[in-house]
Amino acid sequence: MRRILAIGGGGFMMEDGPSPIDKCIVSLIGKARPNICYLATPSGDLPAHLDKFHAVYGDLGCDTSHLAFFHQPEARSIPVADFPARLLDQDAIFVGGGNTRSALAVWREWGVDTAVRKAWENGVLIAGMSAGAMCWFEAGLTDSFWGPTYRPLDCLGLLPGGCAVHYSSDPKRRMSLHAALKASAIPASIAIDDFSAVLYEGASIDRVFSWRSGSTAHRVYRQGNSVIETALQTVCIG
Repeated sequence: MRRILAIGGGGFMMEDGPSPIDKCIVSLIGKARPNICYLATPSGDLPAHLDKFHAVYGDLGCDTSHLAFFHQPEARSIPVADFPARLLDQDAIFVGGGNTRSALAVWREWGVDTAVRKAWENGVLIAGMSAGAMCWFEAGLTDSFWGPTYRPLDCLGLLPGGCAVHYSSDPKRRMSLHAALKASAIPASIAIDDFSAVLYEGASIDRVFSWRSGSTAHRVYRQGNSVIETALQTVCIG
């Protein structure tokens, strides 16, 4: 079963302690003492993010590891020399937030994009927040160019269409997505609020999770000269 959980914002990177979505990921794995590997490439393998991941998911009963390209290997990291095989041994792979464009460049240089695709095809649950959510789609609406606006970015294409994250937290994101759709610069997209996440099975949405009132995901697409935005029904967790 090919599954991707795209988180608009939240989880251990944004909340204090284990979030309902972190607990949900462990539940989706459905295994005692699962193996979960963290890819913090979008944040440049920020040590604070690595430490928090290991603490939170360790407390949730997981055997944790991470894959890092910006720091020397340490006891908790999987070896760079054979990371494709080690990723296949995981029950889940979690990708953190940060700069999507930079992360994709590093992944393509090292072959992480190919390795993660193979893991996904072999049933490893893929999850990610913010940059770690957008990167799986055909395109993401991102600030990774460090410009004044959000721009479309070609991504990995495991999932169809475009993706916008943190959709409820900044009106510029909505304006930028609508403008990009009107200009045919991004395909029909899923826009995910903070404190909500979309679970895909194959290329189709299975469920939308929400753990804060009013948070959801939206289908956003162009119809003629207009942009249509439809909120999706959620399953409340936590």
